[in-house]
Amino acid sequence: MKISAVEQMRNLDKSAIENFGITQEFLMENAGQAVYFVILQEYGIKNKKFALLCGIGNNGGDGLVVARRIHSTGGEARIFLLGDEKKFKGAAKKNLEIVSRLPIKITPIDSIESIKDEVLQCDAIVDALFGTGLTRIVEGIYKEAIHFINQSNKPVFSVDIPSGISGNTGQIMGEAINSDFTITFGLPKRGNMLYPGFENCGKLYVTHISFPPSLYNSDSLEVEINQPVKLPARDENGHKGTFGDVLFIAGASSYLGAPYFSALSFLKAGGGYSRLASPSSITPFIANKGSEIVFLPQEETPSASIALKNKQRLLEISEQVFFCTAFQETWQLRKREKMV
Repeated sequence: MKISAVEQMRNLDKSAIENFGITQEFLMENAGQAVYFVILQEYGIKNKKFALLCGIGNNGGDGLVVARRIHSTGGEARIFLLGDEKKFKGAAKKNLEIVSRLPIKITPIDSIESIKDEVLQCDAIVDALFGTGLTRIVEGIYKEAIHFINQSNKPVFSVDIPSGISGNTGQIMGEAINSDFTITFGLPKRGNMLYPGFENCGKLYVTHISFPPSLYNSDSLEVEINQPVKLPARDENGHKGTFGDVLFIAGASSYLGAPYFSALSFLKAGGGYSRLASPSSITPFIANKGSEIVFLPQEETPSASIALKNKQRLLEISEQVFFCTAFQETWQLRKREKMV
C-alpha cells in the first residue's frame, strides 16, 4: 500500500475532482460514511449518544456527515463547533446547512467548561477538529478540548488523523488526541504511520473513498508499505524434526536471558527442534521458563561458563543439526579465561 505526504494527498483530491469529476461533496460524503461504518462495526450506533467535536475545515465537514449518518441510524449526535461557523466553505458549509435542518443539536463552543457535562453524558466521541494539514502548535481552546477528550475515558474515533498530529511527520504539535480508532482517507499519510502518530491513531482503517486506482497506485508516490513474504505451507504430517533442528550454545553465570530468548524465539517463529547447550548450573532456571526447549547441560568452568572439555561433544552434536549458533558472551568469557 502506498503512503502519501499531505501535499500529495491534496493533489490526489484535486486530480479526482478535476480529471474524473468526483466532486468535493462526493468525497466528503464518502469520507463521513467510512467513519460511520467503522463506528457501526466497532461500537454500534442505535440508542447511543455521540459527541462530535468539529473544526471549521473539511475535517469538521467530514464530522458533520458522520453526525447525519448517526442520526439516520437511530443514534443521537451532538455537534460541538470550535471556531467561527461563518468560516465554513464549500462542501463543509453545505453539510452544515444540511445538519442545521435536522433535529441535531449544534453547540458553538467558547469554553470547554461549558460543555464538559454534556460531552461526558455521551457514550463515545468523534474527533473532527483538525485534519492532516496541521502546521502550527495547538493552543488555546483547541488544546483544552484535546486534553479534555483524552481525560474523558470515552472511546474516541478520529477523522483522518488524531487532532494534533502532524500529517507529514507524525509528531505531536503541542497536544494530540489519543484515539482508539482512526479512519484515514485515500491513503495512509506519513503521520499515520510514523511514531508517535501511529500510536495515537489506535486501530487504523484506510478507505479509498472512490479514488480511481490509477491515482493511488501512481509511481509519483514513492513510499509504500512492503508486503511480507508469504510463508510456505506447513506439512500437516510433519513433526518437530521436519521444521528445523537448531543447536544454541550460549549462556554463562548471570547470562540467562540470551540463551532463553534465542532458543524460544526459534520455536515461536515456527521451528521444530530447539536444543540449548548451556552451563549445567543455569540450565534448571532456563528450563523452568522454557519447557519446550531440549536442554544439553554442559560442564562448566569455576566462573560458570561452558568448559573447553565440552568441545568435542558439541562438535559432534552440531553435525547432527541444521544450524548451530554460539553466543558472543560465551566465547568472550572463555577467551578472558584463556580457554580458547
